[in-house]
Amino acid sequence: MNRRTAFTLLELLLSISLMAAIAAVVIPNITMMLGDQRLTRAAEQLQIEMTRLRLDAMRQGRVMMMDAAVDSSVLKTRPYFSMSDAVETTDTAGQQSSLMMGADQASVAAMPLPTAEEAEVTVELPDAVVIESVQVVSSARSLTIAQQTGDVVAAASPTGTSQSILFYPDGTTSTANVVVVLPEVGRISVRLRGITGDVTIGEMTTVEISP
Repeated sequence: MNRRTAFTLLELLLSISLMAAIAAVVIPNITMMLGDQRLTRAAEQLQIEMTRLRLDAMRQGRVMMMDAAVDSSVLKTRPYFSMSDAVETTDTAGQQSSLMMGADQASVAAMPLPTAEEAEVTVELPDAVVIESVQVVSSARSLTIAQQTGDVVAAASPTGTSQSILFYPDGTTSTANVVVVLPEVGRISVRLRGITGDVTIGEMTTVEISP
């Protein structure tokens, strides 16, 4: 007599229960791992942007700025245009026009500097990752620039806009600490050292969930 190979209803229910128990353990772990990766990627993205801005400031010989708003997932970067930039552009155009006077040449027009909005670059952090806090140490240079750009007013406003993080042509930067957080997963601090411009990523810490 051959043994039957079909599952009984009881065996099927036991198999389903076992698979459900395994899924209950595995799926949250997978979700947590994916969340860890997103948070780590956000911190690395912030590190890359800070390093890029420092290099751009040194190459272009102008101050670069990074703006980050608390509870936002967006970073904004832009060059700092001073009044001397506009004066130098006008003087250069005037010299070119003087050299070409009397010659059968087309007139030279001064090329206007792009506005901060036109030169602004927006960087999106990974899904659900937001900026929890931004701390920037003020200095004489940063306060002068903040007064000219209106960042002093922005920093005092309740909108969550922080003081800009600055990157100078000499390779120095603002001293700053930016914390990115993924709710129910954790938070990571990204630290920028002003003297050297080095960017370091801290260890991930868990987020305490309020009862």
